[in-house]
Amino acid sequence: MTGQMSGPILQKCFEAFRRNRVPALVLQGFAGIILLLYFLVPATRPAFEAIGDLRARNGYLFSAVSTALFGGLVSWLVLWNRGRIPPGRVLAQGAFFLGYWAVQGVMVDTLYRLQTQWFGDANDPLTLLKKVFIDQGPYNLLYATPVSLFFYTWKDENFSWSRAWTATRTDFAHRYWSIMVSVWIIWIPAVTMVYSLPPDLQIPLFNLVICFFTLVLAFVSRETKPQAG
Repeated sequence: MTGQMSGPILQKCFEAFRRNRVPALVLQGFAGIILLLYFLVPATRPAFEAIGDLRARNGYLFSAVSTALFGGLVSWLVLWNRGRIPPGRVLAQGAFFLGYWAVQGVMVDTLYRLQTQWFGDANDPLTLLKKVFIDQGPYNLLYATPVSLFFYTWKDENFSWSRAWTATRTDFAHRYWSIMVSVWIIWIPAVTMVYSLPPDLQIPLFNLVICFFTLVLAFVSRETKPQAG
C-alpha cells in the first residue's frame, strides 16, 4: 500500500516542481534585485527607510493590511478576472482571501519577531540558516501548509466544514506534498533574502513574494481537488 501511494505522491511532487520552477526563478530574481538595490544602491535607501518606518509605526496592523492586499486582494482579483470563482461566490471568496491572509500576515510577523528574539537580526550565514530552517521546517511543515490546504479546500467546498474535512482527508498526502514542494522551490531562496534584510523590511519583501505564491496556491488547490464519482 505504501509503495502504491508513493508513486502518485512523487509524481505530484515532480509536477509541482516542473510547474513552478520557471516562475519561481523569475520571482526570486525580482526579490534578488530588491535586495541588491537595498545593499548596493544608496539612492534607494530613503524609499526603503520610509517603508520600514511605516512598518515600525504600525506593527501588526501593517502586517495584516499589507498581506491582505498583496496575498488576498490581488489573487482574488486575478481569479475573478479569469473566471475561476463560481458565480454567486465572488463576495464570499473576496472576504475569505482578505480575512485569511490578514491573519497569516500577523502569524508570519510573529514568526519573524520571534526569530529575531531567538537568533538576533544579523545576516551572517549561520543566522540565516537557523531562521530558514525554522521557517521552512517546523513552521511550514506543521502549521502553514496544512492550514492553507484545509482552508483553501474549505473555500473550494463552498465553506462547508464537513465537505472540506472529507476532501482534505481523502487526498491529503498528494495535495500536501504538491504544495510543500511548491513552497520549498519558491520560499527557501525567498526567505533567505527576506531574513537578510533588517526586521522592519522583512514583511514588505514577504508581501511581494506572497503576491505570487497565493496565485500558485489557489491554482494548485483547484487543480488537485478530488473529482466526484
